[in-house]
Order: sequence, then structure tokens, then C-alpha cells
Amino acid sequence: MAAQNGYRHLDTVRIVWAPWNIHQTLIHTLELLGLRIQSTDHHRVQEGLEESLKKLDCEYIDLYLMHWPQAVLNDKVIREDEHPTYVNTWKEMEKLLDTGKVKSIGVSNFSIKTLEVLLPQCTIIPATNQVELHPCLPQFGLKEYCDSKGILLTAYSPFGQGNPLFFKDPDFIAVAENHKATVAQVAVSWAVQRGTVPIPKSANVERMKANITLIKLTPEEMQTINDIHKKPGMHRSLLAYHASDGTFFDWTYEQLGWPMSVGGFVTA
Repeated sequence: MAAQNGYRHLDTVRIVWAPWNIHQTLIHTLELLGLRIQSTDHHRVQEGLEESLKKLDCEYIDLYLMHWPQAVLNDKVIREDEHPTYVNTWKEMEKLLDTGKVKSIGVSNFSIKTLEVLLPQCTIIPATNQVELHPCLPQFGLKEYCDSKGILLTAYSPFGQGNPLFFKDPDFIAVAENHKATVAQVAVSWAVQRGTVPIPKSANVERMKANITLIKLTPEEMQTINDIHKKPGMHRSLLAYHASDGTFFDWTYEQLGWPMSVGGFVTA
């Protein structure tokens, strides 16, 4: 349905595939097919790609992303200094470009801290960094850093991934009402106007159509949305995976380079 309604970029990960939701006819309508490497494939990058290409029945991937800096080996998330590190994985990803089976490579869920470790050891700079990004977590510092390095920042959760806290904010709602638009349209338009690439998700055809119908926000409206995270309790991650011990997929916020406290609340 997405391709029939104007979408030309499919972002996917192998773990969610089912025989009925990705078809060759869909792939041929896309301008960009993006795939994320599972953490369980960090030690077998080439093999993981070959398996993905076979399952998708296609010859190449347009954009191949390292989904997380964490690697999983023998059903266990390994330490940041254990092999394969995300630098090891990236070096294997770089080799894929010479095969013609991958057109570009990037990362996902990387912070300034992890990028500062990775970039000095890169031959190829990541084309993009795909992260949680929305009005509650606008990622201004990361955006500035990625811009300075020529890395495009992509928002995989422009609506807050199932917990759109800012959709209920009166100032955010007022902007939508002023344009006779949906709050989702405002979120996507805000992301685009600030130079990021949002990846909206919906199974509803009408919402799909609305989500790619952009509106022009005024500078004042952009500033209003930029400031939403400054309200009490609003500057936070809206992902559901924050553990009660202050870890995220078994790494601490410090290891990930995320300035957060338990529950994903931003501390800096």
C-alpha cells in the first residue's frame, strides 16, 4: 500500500520479514531499499547480506545500516571492547561496496561518542545515521555534529514509536489546527524543514497519504516545536526498551553515549 501511495523508500530489518509483506513487485517500485544488519550478524556481515538478498530475491541493497552498535554473540550482548566491535563490523561493511551488492552504508542509533570512535577508523564515512528523533528528542547536538561530518540524519521514529507524547501538547496541536493538518503531518514537516529525513510508519492508507503531504511551517512555528522538549518531563526518549537498571539492550547509557537517566530522560 505504501508504494501505491507515493512512498519510494522502504526501510526494513530481516527479523520482521514475513513471506506476505515484502514482494518482488514492491521492490521494483522503490527508489531506495534500505536494510539494517541485525546485531546477531555483526560477526558474519557478508553471510548476513547474502541471506538477505536471497530472501528478498534481489541483486543489491541501496542502503545497508548497522542497526545497533551492540553485537550479539551466542545469544548474549557482548561488551563494547569484545570482538566484533562496531568498528570491526563497519570495516566488514566497507568491503561490501566493492561487491556491487550494496550501494551505500550507514549506521543507526549512533551517538556523538560512538561516532567519534568510529569515524577516525573509517575509510568510508557513513551515508546516514538513523536515530530516534522527534520533538521530545530533537537531537540538536547530534544533528550539528552529523552535518559537520557530511552524515545525513534520519528519523526512524518521527511519531515517538507508539508513544507520541508531543501529539498531546497544546502548542503542537495549535500548530496543526492553524494549518488544518494532522499532528502527524506537523511532525513530518518539522523533521523535513530542519534537514532530516523522517521515516513515517502507518498501516492506514489515509494516514499514509497525509503523512507525505507536507505543510510549510513558519519560523515561529518551527521554534515553537523546537522548544517543546524544554517543558517539564518532555525531554526524553519515547522508545519502549529502556531497562529499569539504566541500560538499553545491555549497554549503559554511558557506553552508548546517550546523556540519559533511567527511563530515557535526557540529563544534559
